[in-house]
Amino acid sequence: MRKHGVILALVVVSVAIWVVSASAISSPQTFNLLEVETSYGDQPIGGFGFDRPPVGGDQFAFNHNLYKWAGTKKGARAGHLQVLGTFVTGFGSDFSRKATALIDAQAYLQGGTVFAEGYGTFNSDGPSKFTLPVVGGTGTYANVRGYVNVRDLGDGNQGKSNLEFHLLP
Repeated sequence: MRKHGVILALVVVSVAIWVVSASAISSPQTFNLLEVETSYGDQPIGGFGFDRPPVGGDQFAFNHNLYKWAGTKKGARAGHLQVLGTFVTGFGSDFSRKATALIDAQAYLQGGTVFAEGYGTFNSDGPSKFTLPVVGGTGTYANVRGYVNVRDLGDGNQGKSNLEFHLLP
């Protein structure tokens, strides 16, 4: 009898997980946000503060503001972004190479969060552009999938990026 109770419990938990894992959005969504660096947002980790070229293992973290995309102007505040990055490769001592980092990014938006994680390649001499897979979310964005295109604005040193979200239920 106990064996049947355990099997029943496993079935109930499996069904509960399946029901909860459905996304809260019902159709694909695409939207753009402007990421803006803040004066208090960068957090050096382990002594690395971008005062030298990064090497594999160096980490960085930041908390930036997010605004609705309004072309050349900043729209209304839309939330904030928390990022942790770990360099897999560095630029080299003369900044002649591109650097690759594993990026964990959580966008806190009205109604929930979107979590993206993946590898991004950074240019040492100009703006960077890469795509991160969306691996989940909370609230309105519970269990979404998709991707985020990340594109530095200007010459890459403006402290602003365009984040183009492509979310699937």
